[in-house]
Amino acid sequence: MRINHLKITNFGPYRGENEFTLRTTPESPIVLFGGKNGAGKTTLFKSVQICLHGQSALGQRTSRSEYEDEIRSNLHDRSRGSAETASIELQFQHANLGKRDTYVVTRTWRDRGKSIEEELTVTKNDKLLSDLDTDQWEDFLKELIPPGVSQLFFFDGEKVQELASAIENSSGFKSSLRSLLGLDMVERLEADLSIYLSNKLNQEGKSELQDELEVTREEIDNLNSELENINHSIDKKKDRIEEIDEEIARVEDDLAQQGGAFARKRDEIKNRRAELNAQKENVEEQIREILMAEFPFALVPELCENVRERLQRQTSNRNLISAHEELTEELATIAREEEEIFTKYDISQTEQVQLIEDLRSVLVERAGSDINDDEFNMVSAFSKQQRQRMFAVVERALERVPDRLAECTTDFETISRELTSTEQKLNRAPDEETISPLIEEITRLNEERGKIESQVENLEDQREDIEGQISHRESKLDRKIEQIAEFEDMSNRASLAKRSRKAVQKYQKRLTVKKLDRLEDVLTKRYRQISNKGEFYQQVHIDQDSLEVEIETANDSVKNQSQLSAGERQVFATALIWALSEISDRPLPFIIDTPLGRLDQEHRENLIKHFFPEASHQVIILSTDTEITEEYYEFLTEKSAVEYHLYYDQEEGYTEVNKGYFQDKQMENSIDRPATPGSKQLTIEGNNE
Repeated sequence: MRINHLKITNFGPYRGENEFTLRTTPESPIVLFGGKNGAGKTTLFKSVQICLHGQSALGQRTSRSEYEDEIRSNLHDRSRGSAETASIELQFQHANLGKRDTYVVTRTWRDRGKSIEEELTVTKNDKLLSDLDTDQWEDFLKELIPPGVSQLFFFDGEKVQELASAIENSSGFKSSLRSLLGLDMVERLEADLSIYLSNKLNQEGKSELQDELEVTREEIDNLNSELENINHSIDKKKDRIEEIDEEIARVEDDLAQQGGAFARKRDEIKNRRAELNAQKENVEEQIREILMAEFPFALVPELCENVRERLQRQTSNRNLISAHEELTEELATIAREEEEIFTKYDISQTEQVQLIEDLRSVLVERAGSDINDDEFNMVSAFSKQQRQRMFAVVERALERVPDRLAECTTDFETISRELTSTEQKLNRAPDEETISPLIEEITRLNEERGKIESQVENLEDQREDIEGQISHRESKLDRKIEQIAEFEDMSNRASLAKRSRKAVQKYQKRLTVKKLDRLEDVLTKRYRQISNKGEFYQQVHIDQDSLEVEIETANDSVKNQSQLSAGERQVFATALIWALSEISDRPLPFIIDTPLGRLDQEHRENLIKHFFPEASHQVIILSTDTEITEEYYEFLTEKSAVEYHLYYDQEEGYTEVNKGYFQDKQMENSIDRPATPGSKQLTIEGNNE
């Protein structure tokens, strides 16, 4: 699939018709959108999903009334009231069996007061889909571009953050990964067969077991309701955390405006603190790696020297013994087979035998002269490969570990001292009456944020306990169903349901193994490609039962998914989405909204240079001016086919679409605005046009 054209009319901040030409080429696969917060990037991002999937784009549990409320809230707000109609039109090419067709999907909404009227039209090669009824067009689009698959290609920074948080919380990650792999649909089929089987058996009079089954099912329903309430509470508290973060950002912005030079210095100190914290975390990780590797051996250097000397000496002795044994055997062979040697000398047969025996005794005595029979023979106890590894460990423990640990310790102390000094500078509140209340407000908000985070942790512990209870009762439910299914008078349909359920369970296991095997290889490749530790991390392993993720390192150690730093989890989540989209075998474009906001500089550079140009044949990026610096922009512009700038005019209340990506840093202050905004078209062709 390749998106050619998008038209948004009176939707969100877009007034009138706004057209975007998005054609790309293999040499220039990137479409770059730039705009500050509130300029309409997220609206543009969501418009593609809503145009394709309508109500389903907002999630399977979204009701019709919720969907209509969402559409009504996005009708463009004019000074004289909201627009009564809005539409989104998407033109794309889709290839099937070597044939490429052009589709145009248009959704139009009209506000009828009590309800929203929606109209969907789909054309294929400039003709309506005549072979399908209009009420089948929705299903056709879902089959053409499944919503579950599209979520792998259309994602934003928030989704990456949610997946990164789930990586830290293994239970949440397991659920997310099964959903992204599409395994949840198979589980749902198995659950539906279970319900059908229990209902069928109930009809046939298995009352006693059926009563127990219903009690267990009711317990599961109650626990699921409790779990849903907890998840709702967690979501609300996380929403409050986001609100607090926005309030903190607003107060800090006020602080910057009112505090003058101090506020600017405060920002510099905060940035330096963030850099120091990142450096400290990196050094701590290096120290942990040293301590988990050869450090214990470095504590006993004399023992290591003794082991190395003994290995060398015993290996040499072993070689010497082998050589002497070969010589004595050869000597005996010569004595037996080369009798003409002794004819040169006037000695008897008895003297010949004695001469051979004397020579052999001398060789044996010399071979064993340097061997201490009382000491432990390491050559016999360990294989050659094991001895080589012992040599390597001892060498590193004696030669490299002390210097490396000393260097890391010095770095840690230096960073800690500077970090303490930075914290002290940051905590010095100014005397200005206009600034002190802002500092106090920031402190209060941070305290509230900490309390809410603690409450979220407690709720997540409760969620884990309830999930365990649900798992236990589901196992009990399975056992009851199996007992019921064993009754000889079961009907043919119940028997078929039982066999189908077992077949689905087997298929689920096979599908899980197949997908995880392929995912491990692709995920390893993509994670090493965009991680700043690509040489250190060697292989990603995913447990097929628990879905726990472990990463094998160059030191033959493993790191659990929960041990990744916050930045590493962000990058791992991005690599996971990339890998999942690749193994889906669906050639869809990537649409990414604010992808770099929470990444450090090195990880940003890896994504810009390796992920964006290679993720797909078409990558549409929507970013702020702070995410992509001039250096990154110079690299991306070589790969970009089209560039747009979105500017929100606060006075007029709508978004303007302009050519180029933040070309003029003062553009938003000096741009010439149309005198009478209305219907407009901005078509910027790709490099191949």
